[in-house]
Amino acid sequence: MSLLPRVVRHHGRLFNVCSARSLVTYRSQSTRAEESVAYDTAARPFEKIPGPKGLPLIGTGLDYAPFGRFPLKTHLRESFRERTKAYGSIYREKLGPLDLVVISDPKEIEKVFRNEGRYPERVQLESVRTYREIKKLPIGVVNLNGPEWQRVRSSVQKDLMRPKTVGAYASLQDDVTRDLVDVIRALIGKEGSGGQVQNFTNFVYRWALEAISVVVLDKRLGCLTLDDLVPGSDAKLMIDGVNDFFNAAVKLEMSGAGRLYKYISTPTWRKFANAIDQWHGVAAKLLKEKLAKSAAEEGKPAESDTDFLQSLLSRSDVTFEEAMLMAVDLMAAGIDTTGNTLMFNLFCLAKNPEAQEKLYREIQEVVPAEQPIDDKVLNRMHYLRAVVKETFRLCPTVGNNIRTLDRDMVLSGYVVPAKTKIFMAHDVISSLPEYYPEPEVYKPERWLRDDESSSVQPFTLLPFGYGPRMCIGRRFAEQELHLGLIRIVQNFHVGWAGEDMKQVNRLVLSPDRDSFVFSARA
Repeated sequence: MSLLPRVVRHHGRLFNVCSARSLVTYRSQSTRAEESVAYDTAARPFEKIPGPKGLPLIGTGLDYAPFGRFPLKTHLRESFRERTKAYGSIYREKLGPLDLVVISDPKEIEKVFRNEGRYPERVQLESVRTYREIKKLPIGVVNLNGPEWQRVRSSVQKDLMRPKTVGAYASLQDDVTRDLVDVIRALIGKEGSGGQVQNFTNFVYRWALEAISVVVLDKRLGCLTLDDLVPGSDAKLMIDGVNDFFNAAVKLEMSGAGRLYKYISTPTWRKFANAIDQWHGVAAKLLKEKLAKSAAEEGKPAESDTDFLQSLLSRSDVTFEEAMLMAVDLMAAGIDTTGNTLMFNLFCLAKNPEAQEKLYREIQEVVPAEQPIDDKVLNRMHYLRAVVKETFRLCPTVGNNIRTLDRDMVLSGYVVPAKTKIFMAHDVISSLPEYYPEPEVYKPERWLRDDESSSVQPFTLLPFGYGPRMCIGRRFAEQELHLGLIRIVQNFHVGWAGEDMKQVNRLVLSPDRDSFVFSARA
């Protein structure tokens, strides 16, 4: 189908299709419920589920205030672990209007996932939905539920989940990663650097944006340079806008006071909306340029089979606005989530040099220095995948999954009614010795299938979710992450200086510091 008529018909709305970043989550599979959950006559009533007692209206919200036991930004993870110790593997907590049942038993988590109906339901990001409704935009695949979710998801996943489609971009993203290596080498070569890259987070975010731009835009933005990003440049506006979005979104979504935006325009809401407008404007401009280029080249022989945007827009079962919104969301998703995950992996390797050297030996064996990397090479990197899983266990970017039940269920001996929000606390499970012997120890070997000690139970760790709503961007995220780790460890020994990295909550978990020390390998 020709793109030109669609571009001509819709280009006037192009700048309006760009909206707040959806946290693109949960891969699609056509699965139906595998078992039916009947009432157990011995099951206890919902009201008997233990949990902390809160106050009227706000529930336990004060615990998560800056002065509370679990400040939202820095100690949210500890709340679930301490509550589990106090109340067991199932407890109930009311956070303002949100009534959660938190579970940390892999078998019960499996039961929830196995009994999802045709349209698994996620809790919506209300701030994002509100923004998009005000702007009269599609609310996005993450916020959709029911048949509309299935329609959009089943269409766009064809461009996002097929290994062959994703693998076609490996060499392009590898070129981006090689540029990051060149930047690191130049920065640590400066006199007095001591091997430390100042503000490494900024360079990693540039890498992540560049790596997804070669997919969505079929072009390089040119932001992986030694110089500071120019104020007002596309990359600077995009990265700053996404960072501001996350800082504001966590307050709007996870604190009772933050929800005042529904009634008045609060300072946090204005910051949130301005952040979206900022990176939206950049993404819209870049996408418009890409469409104009595709229209101008229509009819010419194709030089490659990697034109993601054209393929996405050619889908007849999604609207132009929905397809463009997906492209915008992917660009934003590629910055924080992938960038943060790379830094968590590098930190774990820096603090565990034996694991780093074992990964280096695998890289030397599978990927000689000048050999290009494709999806076939990545499939042979077994220890690399174990490193990534172990990092997700100890330093998750998104540590938990949440669903809304579409039917009554019995979980851990309690009747849980339909429409209850179920919080599956994988991060809690990751800290428990009954599931991970020596849980505080970084041990990638526990994930190797040929290791005699490998006995990790299913459903203990699901960083990308599970089932029909598994993270739709998973394959691209993993490919970028694997390429980044291979090229950095191949060229540098990664060390760490100073106080250990901690994680802060910005809707996704982010590093609070980036004190990496790099030394070139001989």
